[in-house]
Amino acid sequence: MSARRASRTPRLAIHLLAALAIALPRGADAQAAPVPDTARVRIVSIPGSLPQPRNAVVVLPAGYHQSSRRYPVLYLLHGHDGGHRNWMERTNLLAYTAHLPLIVVLPDGGNSWYTNSAARPDEKFEDYVAKDIPAYVDQNYRTLTFREARYVAGLSMGGYGAMKMALKYPGRFSLAGSFSGALTAAGDTSSFRTIVEAFGPPGSASRAENDLLAMARDAKIPEGTLFYFDSGSADFVLPSNREFARAMAARPLVYEYHEVPGAHSWEFWNRRLPVFLALVEERIARLPAAERDPAPRPSPTRRPR
Repeated sequence: MSARRASRTPRLAIHLLAALAIALPRGADAQAAPVPDTARVRIVSIPGSLPQPRNAVVVLPAGYHQSSRRYPVLYLLHGHDGGHRNWMERTNLLAYTAHLPLIVVLPDGGNSWYTNSAARPDEKFEDYVAKDIPAYVDQNYRTLTFREARYVAGLSMGGYGAMKMALKYPGRFSLAGSFSGALTAAGDTSSFRTIVEAFGPPGSASRAENDLLAMARDAKIPEGTLFYFDSGSADFVLPSNREFARAMAARPLVYEYHEVPGAHSWEFWNRRLPVFLALVEERIARLPAAERDPAPRPSPTRRPR
């Protein structure tokens, strides 16, 4: 299944968060390899709307230190029980971005659902990721700060977070991506601890405010914004992605939705990341000439589906 099509298959009976707890690797398992602090990869501590600063990985483009140019930025969000190192340790992110004039930032969102906690008022992870981290990155690195040069994506819980950032802050991001996104998380009725802490009890105002389906219905999205999301055909989040696709199709929003073979796994996310990065490359190629690499570059390779 590809863009602008959605199945009418009914929602699975399994609770979304219970499935996430079973399917995703725990933090220790997902952080087996060290992430070096090098000229291209920086480990930084970012303060903000939280009790304590949290670490993030910043991946700089090749030649950054020999250049004076400014770069677009991709914020890449981890999943439940993950952390800021996951994308570096479990995918070929460095190789995939080696040719791109792009800064990639990997924040640490804990198990927050990238939401200002309903249970812990001092843990404002939505503000932290949507506002504080971009402000830090813009202040400390040579970035392009307009929306056409700012992108956000994530896997599973991070897919939910990325779609929420783009729908709720449309003036900040022009491209959003979700891989195996838990896109109906705010509507999950299980008693799973992190969902209740993030969104509050079912039926609460906080649940409604964080419902992606409602956001897709009501958000005022600037022209030129693209939403990309995918799901493996054997993934338990497939029904929620189909439901989100139906909500997007009901609006004049530009999106791509793909159902391809795969499950809720790092093998799938590593395979789909280059598909999204090709969209990023296309966006960079359309930036004003003064904001792009002045050297001739080959045309973007044809994107796999």
